[in-house]
Amino acid sequence: MTRRLKMIDVASVLVDMKVKGVIGKYAVGGASAVAFYTEPIATKDLDIFFLFEPQQSSIILSLEPIYDYCRENGYTYDHEFIIIGGWPVQFVESGHDPLWSDALAKSVTFKFDGESIDVLPHEHLAAMWATVARPKDILKIQHFAESGVLDPVKLKDILVRFDLVEGWRKIQGGLPNELKF
Repeated sequence: MTRRLKMIDVASVLVDMKVKGVIGKYAVGGASAVAFYTEPIATKDLDIFFLFEPQQSSIILSLEPIYDYCRENGYTYDHEFIIIGGWPVQFVESGHDPLWSDALAKSVTFKFDGESIDVLPHEHLAAMWATVARPKDILKIQHFAESGVLDPVKLKDILVRFDLVEGWRKIQGGLPNELKF
């Protein structure tokens, strides 16, 4: 029997982690974020982009506060994933990357079932995917383009501010003209 994945369980845990000072600002990113803006696409995990507050001072980042919290609360692990509400959740610290930090600062709040969860903005997601430029990332950008959720002005602003225009040009071939810069 397959357990139903519950986003509300993840949202509750994230709120608790923030209240207890384990993490600071956080938002859903990656392929799971697509479902908040348009038709969902297949993914095996839920990416949570977050900041440590206060920021860690060590040269080497440690996710030990997150793993300690999860151990104390009975959550299991599968490699880099923590299983919450049936979801394999991967935590991605975002303070070291200006684009990711900006995306977190501008995250969008979605409400459901009495809970809320922040999600990275779609233009930031597209810019992030373009920097990685794996075939599956380019498909996610095309999915957003076909769904009409990308604002060309906002996207171009992000690409210019974070010096990503050249990278975008390498992947923009199959995109509509209004998204070619």
